[in-house]
Amino acid sequence: MKYCGLIGLLLLSMVLTGCTEPSVPHVEISTDPENQTIIWFDGGVETAFARAKADAKPLFLYWGAVWCPPCQEIKHTVFKSRRFIEQTQSFVPVYLDGDTEAAQTAGEQYGVKGYPTMIVFSSAGTEITRIPGGIDIERYNDILASALESITPTAQLVEALTENPASLTESQLKQLAYYSWRQDDKALPEGYSPELFQKASRLAQDKIIASRLYMQYLYEVSAAKNHKKMIKKMTKETTAESIDEQLLTDALPVIEKILTSKTLVLANWDSLAYYAADLSPLVASGAALAELKLQWQTAIFDAREDVSLSEAERLSGLLPMLAFYFEDETRTTLSEEMKKIVLDAIQYADEITENSFARQSVVNQINYVLQEARLLDEAKALLTAELDRSKSPYYFMSSLSALAEKEGDIPTALTWRKKAYATSTGRATRFQWGASYVRALLRMTPEDESTITEVALALFSEMKSDNELFAGRNFRVLRSLNLALHSWQDERTVSLLTGFDQAIIHRCEALPTDSRAMQNCKSLPISDS
Repeated sequence: MKYCGLIGLLLLSMVLTGCTEPSVPHVEISTDPENQTIIWFDGGVETAFARAKADAKPLFLYWGAVWCPPCQEIKHTVFKSRRFIEQTQSFVPVYLDGDTEAAQTAGEQYGVKGYPTMIVFSSAGTEITRIPGGIDIERYNDILASALESITPTAQLVEALTENPASLTESQLKQLAYYSWRQDDKALPEGYSPELFQKASRLAQDKIIASRLYMQYLYEVSAAKNHKKMIKKMTKETTAESIDEQLLTDALPVIEKILTSKTLVLANWDSLAYYAADLSPLVASGAALAELKLQWQTAIFDAREDVSLSEAERLSGLLPMLAFYFEDETRTTLSEEMKKIVLDAIQYADEITENSFARQSVVNQINYVLQEARLLDEAKALLTAELDRSKSPYYFMSSLSALAEKEGDIPTALTWRKKAYATSTGRATRFQWGASYVRALLRMTPEDESTITEVALALFSEMKSDNELFAGRNFRVLRSLNLALHSWQDERTVSLLTGFDQAIIHRCEALPTDSRAMQNCKSLPISDS
């Protein structure tokens, strides 16, 4: 088999020398925030659902945040496409920013966990499906169109897959193939087996649908193994050993077919580019695995210039190459040839992306690639230079802090965390960034008791709504911080969290007794002092 893009990662230390990259035209997408033509619903979420019911239209809920790189990716690709804008006439589009009033309560109600989340509801308010990011614009629009037509909840499709798989249509299998499983799995039954997705893959006639379902199957097996949850997820009749054996005999030809088709490679970009190191060992072993890795990284690298990919996603085409390269523990730095490839790619992406909002996604991806390439000095220089250009510089300050902490530079790491918190905007965002600063203090300077307790207590002052504090992402941040603080307190003889605990108790008292917020509040541990 010929690999034009790469010389074998496990065979030679040099890669991609002497191959000319194909010349691919670049498709410009308008990224002017003032040129937004989607008419988002002007009103609260409850009012939007009432309008959807009255107009007999589905509802599209987008949950995001200004600082979130994937959100900016969606806003400056999918939401700028003419077809999506035209599709909005068929549903009620709702844009819910995480920092707006009652946003976290709404997030709690609809099971929203991370940014961005995109959910399609029926006109009656029943959730139909969740659409993932990381897929190209046209395919995203196709999935949305299919969801609007079917109006069958994903949970019902999963039930049918289990009880009557022959009843599923190709369109319904497509909905399963493009559900946002990696962000939300509540549509799956408790104790389900990863083989559920393998079954769905075998039912699909369309190669793209079948391939995506199969890649999700591999992802589920890998995730279960990595988190030691395989026994819990498998049925009683299936053992981890039987699944491993089946993967080694059946998966390789399936994956090879995907990798030899550019169409299938692009359709599965979200799996192939980001999870190569996790998934490939499930497919082959020994010499076959070495050959597979070479084929895998070559297929992704050679497809990365396709016009369907955004600038950020094109950069992810470097990730399998880097992941496989550093699996050899004797390698601590890139070869000069590989370094040039990485730096050339990020320089191009950096130069071509001028809009400050679009750069939130691209620069974040550049930073990720540079760190995967172990080019930390270059990553720091990039992030530092971006602070004056970014509309959300505090996001990159957090990245600079993480880099400094990785290098053991504690003063610099804490300085960046403190500055990121100080410059962050929006109630939910500031609460999250403040909590991150406190957790950084707990990790790096646990002896600084006065600063830790002072900042932790100050976090409550900005949260005006008690319901919002104990709802959605805010509560998850609070719970994580609370656990970290009490673990820190347990190692001390003097009680330091009295004020923090009393603040929680005081905020609890203002909540309705039978509310979800009250349940969340009562679940938090409080010191005995």
